[in-house]
Amino acid sequence: MNKYQKIPDYILDLHGKTCNEAKDILLSLFSENKYHHIRIITGKGTFREKGGVLRDFVKSILEEKNISFSQSKIEDGGEGAIEVYL
Repeated sequence: MNKYQKIPDYILDLHGKTCNEAKDILLSLFSENKYHHIRIITGKGTFREKGGVLRDFVKSILEEKNISFSQSKIEDGGEGAIEVYL
């Protein structure tokens, strides 16, 4: 195990959710103010030519709310997951 590995306080899997559903879930989760590190699993969107719609949508919400985030490491989901720091 990597000695610098950070375990998230909460893991949210948004597979199969619409953008509107994801937005409602995210805003509710952020308003709870219970977690400092959240891993959001969006999937890679490999069936789309330009990649994941949901992934880009979630990133836009995080940027709009000025919330710090980064792409997960490969072993934590890589392009299909986002690390969020509140």
